[in-house]
Amino acid sequence: MMKLDIKKKEQELNRLKQQEQREKNKRRKERTHRLITKGALLEKYFEIADFNIDETKELLSNLQSIAKQ
Repeated sequence: MMKLDIKKKEQELNRLKQQEQREKNKRRKERTHRLITKGALLEKYFEIADFNIDETKELLSNLQSIAKQ
């Protein structure tokens, strides 16, 4: 009887771990999608497809300075 209870508890624990992993993957995919979408909009509206990371960072920093004024 105790072995059966232990097995059920282990199964429940594994089920919860799998559910947690699925939720973590879902959040990661949502974040990835959001970041890609925002990057695409940035490229589209500021025409910066040819900018490297540092140039993009500088542009955003300058925009942030302007927005704070």
